[in-house]
Amino acid sequence: MKPALAMMATILLGFAVPAAAGALDDCQGAGDHAAVTRCLVDADGEAQASLRNAEGVAGTHARELDTITGRPGANAALAKSMRAFADYRKLQCDYVKALYASGNGADQAALGCRVDLTRRRVRELQP
Repeated sequence: MKPALAMMATILLGFAVPAAAGALDDCQGAGDHAAVTRCLVDADGEAQASLRNAEGVAGTHARELDTITGRPGANAALAKSMRAFADYRKLQCDYVKALYASGNGADQAALGCRVDLTRRRVRELQP
């Protein structure tokens, strides 16, 4: 298959697959606007705690690897990746918020984005 055709097929398949439910979807049934926001804030706190734990474990493994191999690099690469992720998450969720044009739900959408990306990052850091 030609590269352009393969790329087009990949893009079209991406639109055909329904998106997985995220934190905002999970919290929609919590009640009124304030209850949904509380649900998202709680989910964000849990996701942040999981991220700190996953980063700690990954850091320990990276430092051990650097020590065992005698070649520094894993820990520095992890630190750079952590900074890049934080920057990406902020920018991506700012974009999601902007899609709401400061309308009702913009802050909730941004918070849901933050939770979803944080949860994904935790999964990525796990061995």
